[in-house]
Amino acid sequence: MTPEIPADIRDIAVWLATASGISTSIIGAHSLRRAIQLRLEATELADIPAYQNLLLNSPDEQQCLVELVVVPETWFFRDRYPFSHLREHVQGLLGGGAASQPLRLLSAPCASGEEPYSMAMTLLDMGLTQDAFRIDAIDICRTSIRKARAAVYGRHSFRGVSAEEQAKHFDSRPEGQALHEEIRKAVHFKRANLMHCLSATASQYDVIFCRNLLIYLEESASQHLLEAFAALIPPGGLLIVGSAETAKVPANLFTPIRSSFVFGFLRQEHSPTPPPLALAPATSTAGPAASPTAIAPTRTPRRAPARTVRRPAVPATNGSRGAPIRSSPPNPAAAAPSGADQELQLCRLELERNPYSDGAYLRLAQWMRSHNRLEEAMECLQKCLYLKPDCREALSVLIQLSDQLGEPQRRRQFQERLARLES
Repeated sequence: MTPEIPADIRDIAVWLATASGISTSIIGAHSLRRAIQLRLEATELADIPAYQNLLLNSPDEQQCLVELVVVPETWFFRDRYPFSHLREHVQGLLGGGAASQPLRLLSAPCASGEEPYSMAMTLLDMGLTQDAFRIDAIDICRTSIRKARAAVYGRHSFRGVSAEEQAKHFDSRPEGQALHEEIRKAVHFKRANLMHCLSATASQYDVIFCRNLLIYLEESASQHLLEAFAALIPPGGLLIVGSAETAKVPANLFTPIRSSFVFGFLRQEHSPTPPPLALAPATSTAGPAASPTAIAPTRTPRRAPARTVRRPAVPATNGSRGAPIRSSPPNPAAAAPSGADQELQLCRLELERNPYSDGAYLRLAQWMRSHNRLEEAMECLQKCLYLKPDCREALSVLIQLSDQLGEPQRRRQFQERLARLES
């Protein structure tokens, strides 16, 4: 925990990091203070010490605070490329004879369900039957899980989704677009805290999607989570992370894939498998802290863990476009960098090709923010908004950055703009 956290909310920040892994130094002390203020008003308590006493002794209040600091932002087939690669990866598993029993996939965190449902649509559109795979989806927010299970979505969830795709998988209702029952049944949702629940599962996963969570976690928490994932993925299994998170993935456990705009890794064949450790329960000098969201998902044990999985070949193609990419650079000086530097270079190359790419500015902002270059991140996000005025994700992050930079007037402007979009 960094010393910049004000003393009056430091114990709450420590509890938040211990219970959920969320770093106040990343989300911003202003964001945490704002959430605490909202809960003070809701509980009608007089001051922060009184609220802290309630928080540390009330599982319900802990859940309420976590849901205020977690801002779920997702939509169907977000970024597209990971889902194209998912299709290629599963085709490799099928061709290698590794899919004799149901494939297992995990989306964590799953937010309001758009990502795991996109995974299900990808597999069903390949021709797989519903009993050929199982998708588990975990999120800490009960509001998100309720929405995911309802599977009725508004316009905000369909950015980049064609009318034909909507018609194929959804039915129009007065309240929104309702997902077809076949797809709903393919995903199994669970509200749980990833920092605690993974150690309790006996399952292994051929594919894990964990995008845009690691950037908000304390470093120790992100490494704990990645090691837990490594224990659940067999050799050759696929891990997909967010564009700004690649540098966090341990090189001794995962090998990066070579596919543009797919921030993925394969579980190494011969690396040691760490046990899926659970973090210690949240504690504080002010009193005991319950961990209400540490709910281990109940699952039927999967196939025998000793099965041999053939590592799939990764086609050398440029995502869903199918354009060939070089398997090796023409000279050492042109070798592609790895990790975070590779993401920075990819963003710059995309902007050279297309200076009007709002998505590239958004990813570049994520990179800048993860490297504590907050002013530059804000500039990138504003450019993103110039190109895509209804980009809610950019506005959400701008609100957080304004908090971190201590600019309440700009924060209010972005909040008002976001409110207008959502009204």
